[in-house]
Amino acid sequence: MEKAKNQKMLIIGGVIVAVIVIGLIAFFVVRGKKDNTTDEQPVETQVKKKRVSAPQNLLPIDKRPLVSLRPFGKSGGRFVSIEVQSLPQKAKSAEYEIVYNVIGASAVSAAGAAIPTPAGEEEGGLQAFIGELDLSQLPTSTENRFGTCSAGGACINNNVDYGTLTLDFDADEKYGVKSDWTYFEKGQDESVTHNGTFSLTADGLADEKDYLILEMIGLPTGLPGEIVTVADDGKDHGTRPVAYQISFTATPAVTDGTVAFPQSTGSGLAVYDGKDWQSFSLTDSVPVGHNYIYALLQ
Repeated sequence: MEKAKNQKMLIIGGVIVAVIVIGLIAFFVVRGKKDNTTDEQPVETQVKKKRVSAPQNLLPIDKRPLVSLRPFGKSGGRFVSIEVQSLPQKAKSAEYEIVYNVIGASAVSAAGAAIPTPAGEEEGGLQAFIGELDLSQLPTSTENRFGTCSAGGACINNNVDYGTLTLDFDADEKYGVKSDWTYFEKGQDESVTHNGTFSLTADGLADEKDYLILEMIGLPTGLPGEIVTVADDGKDHGTRPVAYQISFTATPAVTDGTVAFPQSTGSGLAVYDGKDWQSFSLTDSVPVGHNYIYALLQ
């Protein structure tokens, strides 16, 4: 009797073990299918548009886009606008990248009040932002803030120093442009670009609010002479025009000054005031104004 009872218990125990094993197998099979599905989904959802890869600074100067980089101020930091005015070489869109150096950082709230700077962000360094421009209508522009957002949404207002602007155009035959720029948070009567290729000297310039000097990419039509060009040190060994635009965050009080191009030689100077070009000698006093362009002529 006792033996029969033990056999019965063994059978029941075996059935229970079998049920548990089968259940575990089923559990892991179903889990494996779910895990596989989870692994596969991000491959589809995380697919990003392939970035345009285009040769830089190879187009003739008169075929390049007319682009400005204009600073402006508002609550929450320092901002810049990438503006495309004209496109001699038509394109559907453009991807942009700004890489810039900062020499320090201070945190502010959305209302502009100072708050403690997050750890690791005090010293500054290289930063960047990217985006895309729709070129279906011109002019077009962006609104980009220098800095990052962290510490619960606080804006990091960086002391902007200098940087580069790169634009890659999605056209039938893709092309790209790249140039340097220098940012002045504190005005200087002699304002020299970061790479030392251009300087603007004017009494009272030190009293101006933020301004930016951009190495031009393309130029307005009607230039009264042939522009001096220099070899580009980029990946495609193109050329750059020796021409610079100064853009202020507010209408400047200074009205005239002198300019110099220490690393290039030319015989004349042309100044664009937003409407027309004017010719000057290299020693002349020249007009100074918002978005004025200074071009070195051969």
